[in-house]
Amino acid sequence: MNKVKQSHLDRKACVYVRQSSPAQVRDHRESAKRQYQLKERAQRLGWLADTVFVVDEDQGRSGASAAGREGFQQLVSDVALGQVGAVLGLEVSRLARSCVDWYRLLEVAALSGTLIVDEEGVYDPNNYNDRLLLGLKGTLSEAELHFIKQRMIGGRRAKARRGEFRIRLPAGYIWDEESKILKDPDERVRDAVILLFRSFERIGSALGVVRHFEENRQQFPRRDGWGSLSVPVAWGNLSISRTVEILRNPVYAGIYPYDRNNDKPEDPEDVCAGGRIWIQNSHPAYISEAVYENNISRLNSNRSIWLGMRTKGSTKKGPALLQGIALCGRCGHRMRIQYDHEKRVCYVCQTSDTRRLCQHVNGRYVDALLEQVVFETLSREEFELSLNALEKIRMRSEEMENQWLQKIEAAEYEADKAARRYYQVEPENRLVARTLESEWNLKLEEVERLKEQHRQIRGTPPFVLSGEQKEEILALSKDLPRLWKAKTTKSSQRKQILRILMEDVTLTNKDDPWCVQVAIQWKTGAVSLHQAERVIRRPFDTSAEVIARIKELYQDNTDKQTAQILNKEGFKPGFRPTFNAVSVQKIRLRNDLFKYRMGKSLNQPRQGRIYGS
Repeated sequence: MNKVKQSHLDRKACVYVRQSSPAQVRDHRESAKRQYQLKERAQRLGWLADTVFVVDEDQGRSGASAAGREGFQQLVSDVALGQVGAVLGLEVSRLARSCVDWYRLLEVAALSGTLIVDEEGVYDPNNYNDRLLLGLKGTLSEAELHFIKQRMIGGRRAKARRGEFRIRLPAGYIWDEESKILKDPDERVRDAVILLFRSFERIGSALGVVRHFEENRQQFPRRDGWGSLSVPVAWGNLSISRTVEILRNPVYAGIYPYDRNNDKPEDPEDVCAGGRIWIQNSHPAYISEAVYENNISRLNSNRSIWLGMRTKGSTKKGPALLQGIALCGRCGHRMRIQYDHEKRVCYVCQTSDTRRLCQHVNGRYVDALLEQVVFETLSREEFELSLNALEKIRMRSEEMENQWLQKIEAAEYEADKAARRYYQVEPENRLVARTLESEWNLKLEEVERLKEQHRQIRGTPPFVLSGEQKEEILALSKDLPRLWKAKTTKSSQRKQILRILMEDVTLTNKDDPWCVQVAIQWKTGAVSLHQAERVIRRPFDTSAEVIARIKELYQDNTDKQTAQILNKEGFKPGFRPTFNAVSVQKIRLRNDLFKYRMGKSLNQPRQGRIYGS
């Protein structure tokens, strides 16, 4: 039965041509020829040559979805408008790999009376048998896409289980010809990676590592191309996000990770379910797995804290020693830090009820207590601390010097290479010679610039110590309070010492208004209880010496003159920095020191006067 009617021939025929990827368009040209030959099939079915149109706008696009396929979308639109008599495709999979898109095309084709034509036959969507057959073909086409995808994923995961699937490698690693992961042969690249991990071990925060690299004018390598040795190394400034990415990358711990962002590990008994593949000791490592896990833990604890968050946060520049480790003894949440206008520390908890404070602890006396506890704890380890500090200073100085020497050596190599290219040019070829000479001069200028920067940094060496400086450090290590309060000791360093020793510190305001209970949980698991005595002074609490001196001065001087004399003699009025007339008057009146003139007190109210008319 001829299904092609005159009503179909009066409309145009559309030949849909599609290949799934640009590689198929480039390499599989025979498939494209077969699809374009469907134009001749349409003519054999009765359509005139000028009524047959080719829709090939979707070449190189996947048929898994209609999204992004403008040719297919326009074709469906024309079919729905009744402008198309037949749609020709090499097979159903060329038109759609999704049952949703395929059945939508069949629905509008049935409503508009449009035929579907492939290599095997002509189908009328209004005919039940043809509609059933077209539906089966669409289902098989979608299933075929699923099978292809599963085969590709299975092959990739099988390769990943052997550690041979080429994942993107971070700086410091390359792929060899046998699909093995090796350390970068460039010594300067390897040393830069080692320097980053050692800096984080010492500093403890990603931002601190970035600042350390910036202060020492160090750059970090990047090798694009998924770890190919043929791609040159690019050097640039280190960013915080890049530092965090490097510290969280398990490749540096000798682990081959596939699908590492998947929290679910692969089940050996159900490999089709997918999951993370984690191969330990698959290649040379820069750090151990224990160091990697510790770095992850430190990064997680450095997250910013707010109202009861569990993380401690990184150590900041503020003077509060318990920043991030202070817990509320009433509700158990982490306490926040507040500073008044005079930079005095307060530990505040407001998490149990945001409308009022749960607890408010003056940090002045708590921090003083913690300092004494630290001095007592570290007194037996002062000598070991001093030797460790000297060793770290020496290693840090050697690392930085080695980095600079390698940087200068690399620049000198580039200059020598430019010189060799210049001398290999024929003298008569002046155009090329001038260009190479200019490049050579630029390389030489780069060498001189690096050497000058190196001389500037070495001119004020931050780490190289003289014998006298070593003796001073040894003396300070024996006098820990002096080292603790030295101007060169940063607040963040004091906090790091506390975090090394203590897990957290719980603060509780007891019924006694003059005492704060301090419970220290040490890293060893032990807990020690302490009492921080609070000294509360009112603004005009004054020593007996000041009162006695005011008694000597108040009769012959005004309050302003008395204040000036007290300030000159070095007396202090409570929390105020200096005396003034108001503070002297209040102290005088609180101690019943009234001024009299002609038998009358100057502080008594005057008698009113009555004026008559």
